[in-house]
Amino acid sequence: MPIEVQILSPAPLVYSRFTGSVTLDEFAASSQTLHGNPDFYPGMHMILDMRNLDDFDVGFDEMKAFTANIQKRHKERGEAVFIFIVCSNEQSTWLAEMFRSLSDVEDGLASVEILQGFPDILAILDLPRGTIKLFPEDCQAEAHLLSRRSS
Repeated sequence: MPIEVQILSPAPLVYSRFTGSVTLDEFAASSQTLHGNPDFYPGMHMILDMRNLDDFDVGFDEMKAFTANIQKRHKERGEAVFIFIVCSNEQSTWLAEMFRSLSDVEDGLASVEILQGFPDILAILDLPRGTIKLFPEDCQAEAHLLSRRSS
């Protein structure tokens, strides 16, 4: 499956890995799967790992409607969340920028940040540096960048 979703328990984080080519239907299916997971609760921050995204079949109007729905859902729940997108190529950066721009236009509680690595997420959320061990192994390559002073 082009989008794999897992909850990084006990941290309040959802990790989604995008690989290959992704469609809007796959975006929607991964969201439904997440919301059906009994370990998921409103307010969990999202991490979208798009480092291995090669291509996407998502039009502007489709992404606009999808983004509006996400912002509406978070606003209805009253839970502010961060959606972090980690990119490493032109395709993933383009999709992330479109998602962030459309999110900024909507009146919602989800903030979208585009980052280069995983330690940045821990710093922004002020999570203990050991939290990086909850991430898949290939996401831990930058663990040495975490300050020794972090708890």
